[in-house]
Amino acid sequence: MSQKKMENKPLKILVITVSSWNSKIGANTWASILKNYKSENIANICIRNEIPDSKVCSRYFIISENKILKSIFKRKVKTGQELSAEKKNQEILKDLKEHNLRYEKLTKKRSTFKLLCRELIWKFGCWKTEELNAFLDDFKPDLILHSMEGYIHLNKIIEYAILRTNAKAIGYIWDDNFTYKQSSKLGYKIYRFFQRKSLQRLAAKTQAFFAITEKTKREADKFFKVNCRVLSKPLNSVPTVQPYAMNKNPLRMLYTGNLLIGRDKTLEKIIQILKKINSCEEKIVVDIYTKTKLDEVYLRRAKEACCVIHPPILQEQVFKLQKETDILLFLEDIENKNLSARLSFSTKITDYFSAGKCIFAVGNRDLAPMEYFEENKAALVSHSEMEIEKNFEKILSNRSILNDYARNAAICGLKNHSEKIIFQTFNEVITSVCEGE
Repeated sequence: MSQKKMENKPLKILVITVSSWNSKIGANTWASILKNYKSENIANICIRNEIPDSKVCSRYFIISENKILKSIFKRKVKTGQELSAEKKNQEILKDLKEHNLRYEKLTKKRSTFKLLCRELIWKFGCWKTEELNAFLDDFKPDLILHSMEGYIHLNKIIEYAILRTNAKAIGYIWDDNFTYKQSSKLGYKIYRFFQRKSLQRLAAKTQAFFAITEKTKREADKFFKVNCRVLSKPLNSVPTVQPYAMNKNPLRMLYTGNLLIGRDKTLEKIIQILKKINSCEEKIVVDIYTKTKLDEVYLRRAKEACCVIHPPILQEQVFKLQKETDILLFLEDIENKNLSARLSFSTKITDYFSAGKCIFAVGNRDLAPMEYFEENKAALVSHSEMEIEKNFEKILSNRSILNDYARNAAICGLKNHSEKIIFQTFNEVITSVCEGE
C-alpha cells in the first residue's frame, strides 16, 4: 500500500497473538504500541480461552484450544468465534476454566513430550474453519502483526492468514524460539528443529521484523538473515522520582507477574534471605501478585519471611501499586537451569521505568534483561544468593541508594523507551512495508 493510499484509506491492522488482550494478563505490548490508532481499524486473533477487555481493539476472534481437542473426535465442533470486548460468553468462560486446568498441569512440569502432544492436537484438530475465513474476509487487513513464537500451530495460523488476506506482515521477535542454546537434551533439540523450520517458513512470508533487544537483534538477524529494528513496549507514563524517606521501616517491595520458568525458585532464595533479615524486626516486606499456583508449604515459608502472595489484579491497579511501593522486584531464573528468557525483555521492565522506583533485579548473568540493567546501571543486579544478600544490606545501611537507582531507571526509560521514540520506530517500519507494495 503506497503512502498515497494510506492517506486516503485507514490502515486496517490484524494482530495475531497467543493470549487475548486482557488487563489481567499483563502482556500488553501490542496494545500499548497501537493505542493511538482507531480501534475500529484493529482486530485480533488469539488462541487462548481468555476474555478480552482492551479498548484498543474492536474485533476479537478466539480459537479455542479446548474445542480444537474436541474437534479431533467431533469434526463439526465450532472451534473459533468472534467475541467483542464487552460480550461475556458463558461458553467461552467454561472453555477458559477447562483450559486453565489443563494449562496448570502443563506448566507444573513443562516437558517436550507435552509440547509435542499439544502440537499433535492442533495438527489433527480443525482450526481452519468457515468462521475463521469469514472473519478474515470481512475484516480484510492491510497489515498483519505477529510475534515469532515457538508454537508451531500458531505460526501455521499466521501463515494461513497472510496467504488468505494477501496482507503485508511484520514479525516481532521477543523470545529465544530459534536457537539451540537453551538445552542440550535430545528431545528439546528435536522439538526445536521443527520450531525453527516453522519460523523460517513464516519469516519467508514476512516483510519486516522488530526485535525486543539489541542482543535479540544480533542473533535473529544472523539466523533469519534479516535486519530487525529494535522496539520495546513504550513507557506507560513519564517517570517522576520522589525522594525516599530515609527512616522508613519496613521498606515495601513489589512483584507482579507469573512465577514460571525458574522464577519461583529464585523467589524461594529471596524468601530464605529475607527470613534471616526480618528475624528480629520487619525491615523489608514483599508483596507478590501472581496467577501462578503455589503449594501450601511455599506459601507458609513466604509468610514467615514477610512475603505475602496475592491473586492477580488489573493493570491499572498494578501501575498504582508500583508508584506507591519502595522497591520493584524483577525475577528471572538464577540457576542457569532455564534460559527461556535468554533473549526476552519483559513488558514489566518499561512499566518499572515508568514508576520511577529503585529496581531490584535477580537473575542469570546471560539473560538479556540482566545485561541491559547492568549496562545502563538501571537496577541493583544480583546473580547469586550472596549478591542478593549484599544488595539487601546495601539498601538497609544506605537508603540513599534507592534514590540513585530510581533516577538511573527513570533516565534509562526516557532515553530508550519514551512513547516518541517507540512510536517513531514503529511508524517508520509500517510505512516502509506498506510503501513496498
